[in-house]
Amino acid sequence: MVRVVAFVAAGVAALSAPAFARAYGWPIKPFHRQHAIRGAFDDPRQGGTFHFGVDISASFGTPVYAVASGTVFRYSDAVAVRQSDGREFSYWHVRATVKEHSYVTKGRQIGVVRFGFGHVHFAEFNGRTYVNPLRPGALTPFADHTVPVVGPIDVVDSDGIVKATVEAYDPPPMLPPGLWNDAVWTPAVVRWRIVEDGRPVVPWTVAESAATYHPRRDYAKVFAPGTHQNFPGIPGRYIFWLTSGTGLLDGHYVIEVRASDTRGNTGTASYPFDVLTDQSLNTMKFASR
Repeated sequence: MVRVVAFVAAGVAALSAPAFARAYGWPIKPFHRQHAIRGAFDDPRQGGTFHFGVDISASFGTPVYAVASGTVFRYSDAVAVRQSDGREFSYWHVRATVKEHSYVTKGRQIGVVRFGFGHVHFAEFNGRTYVNPLRPGALTPFADHTVPVVGPIDVVDSDGIVKATVEAYDPPPMLPPGLWNDAVWTPAVVRWRIVEDGRPVVPWTVAESAATYHPRRDYAKVFAPGTHQNFPGIPGRYIFWLTSGTGLLDGHYVIEVRASDTRGNTGTASYPFDVLTDQSLNTMKFASR
């Protein structure tokens, strides 16, 4: 059976639709200039979890400001500012400089970056779930002209059941400083299909969509073994499950993969394979970039 991930049927369109279309500036100065980001929304994290915000590079002691007005909630490693409709912005790895339950206005300093982190983890909660701050109509200004890199694609067969994975990543539009210079992001959307003689046998299917935050239980459904997050001096490796079990008749097929970012930049790759009469596959492996 093909595993169709029921996040968002339209993929990139869902990220392009400005849900909660209230744009806001950056939480560090200058507010109206783009800053480097070393960790993206829904990146894999240790312990089998997904990243619920973006990591904005900032040095120790950098002042952090509220991107919207609201009531302050202080935590041991974070400051949250909640609005009356339930929308909340949270700023992690920050030492608070405002009082619990005080009301702050947009642009007010709320804290400073704590020692040893080198970034602000910035998250947006829409009252129901965390959402991607990099979607259009949210964190601004934000421009991204880099194209996701796709490949290699691996296809294997077990008793006639096809399993496939793909490696993919999105180069950040601004390189983070220091040891995080090699950091890469997960693409916002990864899709795949299987064709035979140019005709779709399996239609376009979403393997990953960063439209909303994924619960821990989805980790092993999205990321295949070998996946790891960014580390200092080590770029992340993101291996996505395309299908964990698809039955095909004998024939010559091509699996096609597309990976897109929140601005619609799309990288592609394809991989031809044969299903033989004994239901084994020719599994020559190569990267198509």
